[in-house]
Amino acid sequence: VEDYVEGWRNNDPDKIECTLTPDCIVIESHGPTYLGTAIIRQWVESWFAEGSRIDRWVITSFHYLDDAAVFEWDFVCTVDEKEYQLQGISIIEFDTDRIAALREYRRTEISYDWSA
Repeated sequence: VEDYVEGWRNNDPDKIECTLTPDCIVIESHGPTYLGTAIIRQWVESWFAEGSRIDRWVITSFHYLDDAAVFEWDFVCTVDEKEYQLQGISIIEFDTDRIAALREYRRTEISYDWSA
């Protein structure tokens, strides 16, 4: 998981791909779905080629279970010169030592103290 995130932070499609099973599925928090490393690599390379970048991706908690993990994250990226700030979680399924499935979910509203 850390290698996958680091690959994104460093604009490194090779590092991202080597963390995935050949038939991996990635579902982004806003809906796009990518199946298999060839399609995932095409997405990653086109995203970077368009000038998009990860400005910050911090894992704030990590929970590991036998063949799955859940981690919370704070994420900031720039796409088309517009900054996006997101908080969310990813659910990951592993096959041996690689990511077989990754599903992202993001918070849609800012946290607030309901009693204030």
